[in-house]
Amino acid sequence: MMDRHGKAKLKICIVGEKGVGKTSLLNRYVFNTFGEPPKTTSGTKMSLVSLKRIEAGGRTVDVEVALFDLMGETAIRDAFKEVLFWGAHGFIAVADATNSDTLRALPSWVQVVRSISGEIPFHILANKADLLSSGKMRTEDAVWLSSRFPKTVRLAVSAKSGIGVENGFNALIKAAIENIMAKSMVRTENLPPVGDLGGKILSIAKRRSPIGVAKKDLLLIIKNVDHDTLMAEIENLRKNGLATIELTGPASFIVKITEKGEKQLVQIVKH
Repeated sequence: MMDRHGKAKLKICIVGEKGVGKTSLLNRYVFNTFGEPPKTTSGTKMSLVSLKRIEAGGRTVDVEVALFDLMGETAIRDAFKEVLFWGAHGFIAVADATNSDTLRALPSWVQVVRSISGEIPFHILANKADLLSSGKMRTEDAVWLSSRFPKTVRLAVSAKSGIGVENGFNALIKAAIENIMAKSMVRTENLPPVGDLGGKILSIAKRRSPIGVAKKDLLLIIKNVDHDTLMAEIENLRKNGLATIELTGPASFIVKITEKGEKQLVQIVKH
């Protein structure tokens, strides 16, 4: 999150099929090195980067970025997606510029990340551009990528040579900062009628729709809120017809957003 003094802490995820060079790109960006990487990344690796003087939204921002390099196994991704992607401010979707299958897999990665993180910025990096004989992707791949992601930044990069890597990462970080600044301005100028906490609960319930979100998960996700305050706000949402409560045990329940709650959430975003 970003404060008014021009400082930001970001969580950025790097996703894509195994073997596309996610770890190599991370090493090139963070350490400016390239070596023969292992065949696959095991689990998740995190690198912390401090960047100074990122220009975004007409201001200079000091940024601390946690970059998460995620293994490319879809089974693991789907099983732990909430842990992996919750709280992300942006992500880089990586493909192998020489492998059409990894390009075609990108929509699945984008959908899974955004199902948890919401509409956060992302850029596409087509790695291994140094292996392209003509310096360009195959025409059919380029056309498909352009039609599938017409408004998304798409860059051909090379972890081996370093071409485009720094610019690709920095551009995504800048987009993430600008997105945070825009949301912060909305919250400052137009507070949600249901209150900030109520807005957060509705937003989380919407992301988990139609299943809803459990009380225990809300307590984990929303920091610095005690049990009684959370319960009071949930009850307020229920009384106003913005959410429903479904009991799942003696002291547990699931919160689901109603149609009225979704309309209220739209108004919060618009304002």
